Amino acid sequence: MTTSTKIQERPNTQQRQLDEIFLQGVLEGFVDGILVLTEKGEIIHTNNYARQLCHRLAKNNSQPNLVPLDIWQACQSLIDSKKAYPDRFVIMESMITDSQSTTLRIRTRWFHLEASECPYILVMLEDQRQSTQSLASLEIYKYGLTRREADVWLLRRANYSYKQIAAQLFISLNTVKKHMRNIIAKQEMALHTEEFFAVR
Repeated sequence: MTTSTKIQERPNTQQRQLDEIFLQGVLEGFVDGILVLTEKGEIIHTNNYARQLCHRLAKNNSQPNLVPLDIWQACQSLIDSKKAYPDRFVIMESMITDSQSTTLRIRTRWFHLEASECPYILVMLEDQRQSTQSLASLEIYKYGLTRREADVWLLRRANYSYKQIAAQLFISLNTVKKHMRNIIAKQEMALHTEEFFAVR
């Protein structure tokens, strides 16, 4: 009886290049900024949005290829956690505000690639305002809001007060309150509908 053993070959240069192109395509598809770093802070992969955010955060940095200090501090916390908890899957999270007063959520975790023996650090940069606007847009569709209700809801989701919404949209405070009552009624109706179908 003959036994054959398949030897796992390391990816050749052409395969590695194809993997790089595929990974870059995947990263560009994310709404959030994505960085893949080594433990020494070298950038392996990044998407366009992450490059823009890094540029804003490192405006005084004379070395454009370095990770901004605010992001690297979050990465350093992940590295330190590896020493403290070597057998646990850890995600570190922090919040920062950039030069344009945009609040960013930074999440870091370990990331493994087939072609590398050492793990990489995956950094996800989420613009809180953009995330809120995306959520509000989904809710507008989900609740079937009118165009004017949608205008009110987008601002409300961005933490505008009723008075600020009225001033922004050039409508009265009572009109804002009326729209908010309608929005809340539509939310409750959607919630009851979901509960009804969940029970069946």
